Amino acid sequence: MSKVATKFIKSLTAVLLLHSVLFAQNKAEMQVVNIAPFLKDNFLTVSATFNNLFSQRIIGTIQSGLPSIIQIDVGIQSANKKNIFRKRIVRRISYNVWEEKYAITFRDSIFISTDLDTIKKKSEQLDGLSIVALSDLNPNENYSIRMRVGIIPISTKQTEKVADWLLAPNQTEEDMAAENRSSGFELNISKLVSFFVSNQKKSGHASGWSSSGKFSIKDLTQ
Repeated sequence: MSKVATKFIKSLTAVLLLHSVLFAQNKAEMQVVNIAPFLKDNFLTVSATFNNLFSQRIIGTIQSGLPSIIQIDVGIQSANKKNIFRKRIVRRISYNVWEEKYAITFRDSIFISTDLDTIKKKSEQLDGLSIVALSDLNPNENYSIRMRVGIIPISTKQTEKVADWLLAPNQTEEDMAAENRSSGFELNISKLVSFFVSNQKKSGHASGWSSSGKFSIKDLTQ
């Protein structure tokens, strides 16, 4: 075998190996883990970790200058599996290709870094999210927290109309007592989110639901 042929085979093998690694990374299952409820300032609060949030496609999309939306759905279930509360959190990740800076935008706050790993680590942590006032819960009843996460690449046309709209403070955190309240806005955003979630599930950019262990408010105070 000639040296040229040998060099070509080695190069081809390296390329195939790289593609295999990237394929495996993209196939890694997105998960919500370490869901930990606790009490803070008279609120039921939760922390969690997200695994495999960033695929190579998502990273490439962000680094091209197009933002991606991280959507976190948090719910509370009673012991009989009844959904009694739901909250939706939306964050936006963007990259300024001229300044070479990443940004995580959440409501009226922004976190900026030049390091992608820092941005990924920050995005994959949910630290101390207040869910519901303790006065709205029965201290002796058992509950569990359900959570799922998704990341949605936003196209150029959607960037201005959708990403900024979703991040409006009075629109992204509708606290919904399940089956008790409904509004025109909630209906509209539900349709919009359903559209995105259906598309992201096809492309593997959403986790399934994960649940914490059962707990009572009384247990958390001990």
